[in-house]
Amino acid sequence: MSGAAPQLPPGAPFASLPNVSTRILVQDDFAQWIALRDHVLQALPDPDMYVRESDEQAFFDAHANSSGQTIGVFAGDALIAYSMVGFPDAGDADNLGAVTGMPRALWDQVAHISSCMVHPAWRGNGMQRTLLAVRLAMAQAQGRPYCMGMVSLRNHRSRHNLMRLGMHIGWTGLIDGLQRQVLGIHLQNGPHFDMADERLIASDNFDALCEAGAQSYVGIGELRDGDEQVRLRFVRALRHAAAPR
Repeated sequence: MSGAAPQLPPGAPFASLPNVSTRILVQDDFAQWIALRDHVLQALPDPDMYVRESDEQAFFDAHANSSGQTIGVFAGDALIAYSMVGFPDAGDADNLGAVTGMPRALWDQVAHISSCMVHPAWRGNGMQRTLLAVRLAMAQAQGRPYCMGMVSLRNHRSRHNLMRLGMHIGWTGLIDGLQRQVLGIHLQNGPHFDMADERLIASDNFDALCEAGAQSYVGIGELRDGDEQVRLRFVRALRHAAAPR
């Protein structure tokens, strides 16, 4: 860690929404956090889109101290959204830099773009995208330019939001027995691609997605035919920040 974890100004970043405020969550917010998660997760069309952590109290605690932060969005006193950013130690087994094969020397520069959920009644206000931008800024403030987030192959909405802010699919594989993609961005170095070397891969073709990542192809976009028929656009990376090798 490089210094104390940053604190979010209480009036940002949803001042344009009446009666909505933001602040960093603390231990006393755990009950509201769990209640919001229960509401969001029970409505998911596919349970694989988000599989609960085995110890949710420990997961919350890890994002409520110097190893991570949780941004809470409130309408009055009610928690309506949250998003988490993690600052894993270089030696943590779940450091996504280690999972994806980054050089060990870079593991202490990794920030995790962790869980983010918005109450269904408040969707459509751009909260996920705004909260992602805030978390990237918090990672930058911590000297963690490699920002990495994990998503289910079936979670098209979350992947879409991450990609809209410049994150790229750099790795696909099994994490805790689940088929997952890791998207990433380097906040200081821009990516370079061979745009003429392109593959279109169905979003549920796990083997082809794994192979593309292993061959240094990076997912930079998507083509949609309806809500669930999604093909991902991969190009060969010449130098990129999604999953440095």
